[in-house]
Amino acid sequence: MTISTITSGGPAVLRGEIPKPFPVDLASVRSLQEAVPSAAIRKLPAGFAPPQPPDPAAMMAAMNEAGVTHDGDPSRLFAEVYKNGEVVARLYNGGSSTTYGQADGIISGVDEPYDGGPQLAQWRADKIAKELGGTVKMASTAQTPSQWALTHAADQAKMDKVMAPYRAAMDAFRAAMSEYGRPEASAPVSVTA
Repeated sequence: MTISTITSGGPAVLRGEIPKPFPVDLASVRSLQEAVPSAAIRKLPAGFAPPQPPDPAAMMAAMNEAGVTHDGDPSRLFAEVYKNGEVVARLYNGGSSTTYGQADGIISGVDEPYDGGPQLAQWRADKIAKELGGTVKMASTAQTPSQWALTHAADQAKMDKVMAPYRAAMDAFRAAMSEYGRPEASAPVSVTA
């Protein structure tokens, strides 16, 4: 078996020459094809496994218990877009949105001028209203960018606290893996989560 070397912009191609083939060892190719990626994990010593990912239901319960309020909560409503007296979109202070009926697909998340926050919510509300010929009604819970920055920072601190045990377990696992991977490491390193 041979594989031709073809490189765009390579000297042989620039000179108009035909690239020269080079031989490939079929045994090496077969061994790569037969390799099982999980085999490397099986070779690790007992107790040397990454921590289990957090259970989504348990994580949501922990977030609720810590007082984290998600952006789609009614207390975070920024504005609603109306068309013919009906709500076609709800925008939240963090910039997320819920659209209904005709408003579906108007905002795509592509090429938007803001990463999040009330500026994004306002931009999205205006775009939907303009596209549909609707009107934007601001909510009493709408925040300014500076108010949202404080709220967002407080929620982020609460989320960081909830995620701290999992992050600590992952950091310990990474540290143990780097120790285990060193050539001078003679004994397996145990990791406890």
